[in-house]
This record gives sequence, C-alpha cells and structure tokens, in this order.
Amino acid sequence: MNIHQHDSKNILFSTHLEQEGEVLRQIEREVRMREGASKLLAACSRREQALEASKSLLTCSARILALLSQLQRMRKAQILQRVGHRPSEEAVPSLGKVSLSDLRVPLMWKDSEYFKNKGELQRCAVFCLLQCGTEIHDTDVVMVDRTLTDICFEDTIIL
Repeated sequence: MNIHQHDSKNILFSTHLEQEGEVLRQIEREVRMREGASKLLAACSRREQALEASKSLLTCSARILALLSQLQRMRKAQILQRVGHRPSEEAVPSLGKVSLSDLRVPLMWKDSEYFKNKGELQRCAVFCLLQCGTEIHDTDVVMVDRTLTDICFEDTIIL
C-alpha cells in the first residue's frame, strides 16, 4: 500500500466518524425530546396537551428508529469497505424533492356505527407520520368521528 492509498483511507475513515457522530448527536437529541414528551404526558391535565405530548412521543420514537437504521447502514458500509468490498457506483441514488399536500384517507364505517347509532359520538385523534429514508415528518392532529367520510391532512410536506 502506498502513502496516497493510506491517506485516502484515513480521510474516508475520518469522514465516516464525523457522519456517525452527527447521527449519534441527532439520536441523543431525539431521546431527550422523547423523555421530555413523556414527562409532559404524565403531567398533562388537559386532553389537547395529552394529544400533542402523545404525538411528540410517537414522532420522536419514529425518528429514533430511522436514525438507528441509518447508523446501522453506515456501520455496515464501513465494515464492507474495510474488507475490500467497494460500493457500486450505480447504486448511488439521485436526490430530489417531493411535495405532498392535501392527503386524504377514506374511511369506511360499519353500517351499525354510521346509520343506526344515534348515541354520543366517539372521537379519535389522528395524525400521519411520513418517512422518507431517515426523514420523519408529521401532520397536524385531526379529530375524527363517524360523521366524516374521510380524513383530510391539509399540511404541505416536502420530502
């Protein structure tokens, strides 16, 4: 191995460590946010607060899982590189942006719930988590009951 090859391996290793460190910092941040949301959820006295805290808890957990997956992929690539396996240059994805807005989810209610039940309306809080790679985006919370035929998320999300 000549000096040039050795230097390029050191630079590549250093870059991997920097990227890994950044992902680890993001994971630590999300863990702290999840702990905060958990404490907030335990202390909530109003339903709206509890819904937002629950949403934050779920969103942070999804982000942690996505970041852990990214970290695992990075470490696997680093190991494969050490043993001499070179990633295929054809496998490099091109990056683009996708905008999603006005998402609609049709609902189907049982006849007995929709037509015959005249009692108190049960309401559910619903939000959508969208994952693209390691990016996690969430929508606002929407309240749903049997009077609705679909759920509309009016947020605009750029992935």
